[in-house]
Amino acid sequence: MLKELFIKYRPQIYYLLIYTVVFVLVKQFFLYFLPFIIGGIISLLMYPVYRFMKLKLFFKSSFSAMVITFFIFSIVIALVLFVAYLLVSESLNLYHNNIGFFNKYIKGIRFPDLISSISSNGDMVTKISDTAFGIVRIIPIAITLIIISFVSTVCIINNLSGIKNAVKSKLSAKNAECFETVISKSRSIFKKYVRSYLFIYTLTFIEALFIFKLIDMEYIFVFAFLAAVSDFLPVLGPGTVYIPIAIIKFLSGEYLSCVTLIIFWAIVVIIRQIIEPKIVSDTIKIHPLVILSALYFSIVSSNIWLFFYITFIVVIYKILIESSVFEPVFFNKTKDNAKEC
Repeated sequence: MLKELFIKYRPQIYYLLIYTVVFVLVKQFFLYFLPFIIGGIISLLMYPVYRFMKLKLFFKSSFSAMVITFFIFSIVIALVLFVAYLLVSESLNLYHNNIGFFNKYIKGIRFPDLISSISSNGDMVTKISDTAFGIVRIIPIAITLIIISFVSTVCIINNLSGIKNAVKSKLSAKNAECFETVISKSRSIFKKYVRSYLFIYTLTFIEALFIFKLIDMEYIFVFAFLAAVSDFLPVLGPGTVYIPIAIIKFLSGEYLSCVTLIIFWAIVVIIRQIIEPKIVSDTIKIHPLVILSALYFSIVSSNIWLFFYITFIVVIYKILIESSVFEPVFFNKTKDNAKEC
């Protein structure tokens, strides 16, 4: 019985094993693979633009790849620098507007005693030095990451057609057609997936802006941005920003603001849990229960990687089914499925 099941579903079993091994390797060496992952993603998304520039505008391949890569990286870097400028600017305004409080706090610190205490505590000195070294090390790592990502993107997008043709040349005509279908569907679904999550995080940012404006907070852009960034976290999410602010409001005697923050945080969480499965499942055509399960497991385990593992194993499986690579087990065949590969 087990042997018959294994023979019948052997392609699916192999897929599960290969996907798991690749995912574990990517997770384990994520920082090493990151520049090439970035290059591959940008190349797949921007390849139609590359072909248009090359075939319709008659630009050279290397020039087209360079222009596209420079354009994408310029936009991303400009956005990061703009956000960093706003964060620094509003943080400095926060300091200047509360300089009396900060000076009072600093004057209350006896630095000779503090330095003596730190010096006598070897573990604390080690932690401080390790933290300082880690912060300083981030700068050259980030610069190197940008450079390698840029170069890898140019190389991949410039050679993507050659890579595809080399792979297809090793396959039969039917399998080559399936391979082309898989690439095409992967590009389409990934675009929808990215758009759906950009919409979700933008919605989180707008909700935070509204809530902080409602309770008449200062520096709402900074805190709204932090709330949107913290939305990546699998457990508290924006609560990592809302809860500390609510506590501060409570200790300051602003009970109405505290209650308002808690209520709206609960509403934001509920909205997120409702719309995320709906938006993602609609854009990539999978059942909302899959996304709900992935969210639940990642929250329970406090591991965001589990969410990506479950989501992408289903998404890739769906792509392979729609490309007629193997028989469906959990999904019905779509009408456009032709012969199996």
